[in-house]
Amino acid sequence: MRTPLARVLGLGSARSGTEDFFADRVRAVVLTLLTPYMIGLGVYLFGRPRAVVMDTLSRIWVAPAVMVFVIISLLHMRLGMQVIIEDYIHHKGWKLTLIFANWAFTIAAGSALIFALLMIALRPVA
Repeated sequence: MRTPLARVLGLGSARSGTEDFFADRVRAVVLTLLTPYMIGLGVYLFGRPRAVVMDTLSRIWVAPAVMVFVIISLLHMRLGMQVIIEDYIHHKGWKLTLIFANWAFTIAAGSALIFALLMIALRPVA
């Protein structure tokens, strides 16, 4: 139901709210399931020798889970920071700069983390 003014101005739904809402919930469920696993993995690896850490992170059931956790966590972080920037920064120049910096940081951190995980997971066995 739209007001006559909204119809004239063309204001209304952007038609993507449901998909965004559903995607947010799916990411939250995946993070909720993976977080205890990552905490347990961190506790297990804490203080272990480097060889044990490298061997554990290169296992077939660990490396993909860590990679999915990293990707979804970074996406979740970027979207959360973007909402904060859009809500609280009112100067257009600063808003654009901070949104770009948010994207750049996410891409840089994600690239470095994924590269490191791939180097560990695909390393030759000695």
